[in-house]
Amino acid sequence: MNNNKGFTLIELVIVIVILGILAATAAPKFIDLTGDARESVMSGLEGSIQSAVEISHAKALIEGQTGPTGAIQIGADFYAMENGWPAAVALGDGSTDVLGLGIEDLLEIDTTLGTGDFTATEGVDEIEFTHQGATVPASCIITYNNSINAEERPLVTSDLTDC
Repeated sequence: MNNNKGFTLIELVIVIVILGILAATAAPKFIDLTGDARESVMSGLEGSIQSAVEISHAKALIEGQTGPTGAIQIGADFYAMENGWPAAVALGDGSTDVLGLGIEDLLEIDTTLGTGDFTATEGVDEIEFTHQGATVPASCIITYNNSINAEERPLVTSDLTDC
């Protein structure tokens, strides 16, 4: 009489498979990576802003557009410059006679509510970008402030603590 105690190999394999299935279905409910993904998208946007600022500043230097206001042409569009750096918002007199488009247009960011990833809020000398899917929009924001003189870059700050 053999009186073995324990599990057979088949029983152990079945239990491991069941645990694997449970882990695969339950883990996504406990691990939400969408906030990390939004934070990465916002970090990418910040890098794009920095690159666009440098490239357009170089073009402005070449074209002599380093005064308080000016514009550079890229393709068929004109982009507003302040002190030789991209302007946060479009400059002009408010009519169709616009000196140039702002940084949002330079980056070709889609801020259409519901279809784009970002929301843009324009101020006088600044523009704020938030991610439309952010948990706390005020804590998932990139702010672009105009340059205060020709020697200083525009100030780009970010708060990505709660995307």
